[in-house]
Amino acid sequence: MLSFLLLAPLPNRAHSVVVRVPFRTMQSLILVQGSVNGRPVTFLLDTGADRTIVSVKTYGNVQFQLQSVRRNAEGPGIVGYALRLPVDLTLANRLWVGQRVSVMNLEDLKQTLGITFDGLLGQDILREFRSVRIDYHAHVIELEE
Repeated sequence: MLSFLLLAPLPNRAHSVVVRVPFRTMQSLILVQGSVNGRPVTFLLDTGADRTIVSVKTYGNVQFQLQSVRRNAEGPGIVGYALRLPVDLTLANRLWVGQRVSVMNLEDLKQTLGITFDGLLGQDILREFRSVRIDYHAHVIELEE
């Protein structure tokens, strides 16, 4: 068994792929540029969000009237109605085709935070990577595959 462990190849971090996503901060919040269905968008990085959320205005052509999200009275986070729909999402040089996101009305949240953004970048995207490193000095998020 010991010889098997010694002969097994170790993970080669020299060849790991790192997606470098530039960011800017506003009111201590991290904003990243990307695209949804080929249109430029600004995402608010939300490591507490289970899923990536795209605003109804950004997605466009939603046949239903969605109520604005509101703060969760029973704990942290926001609650509201959402549709799960596929989008083509791009961050830096990485493309997710048919990525399912939650489409929500984020207008009240944007007003509450006092900043403009088109969606929340959540854990469903971040969990696809081995590590997520936020380099505040270089203003870049490094997503290591």
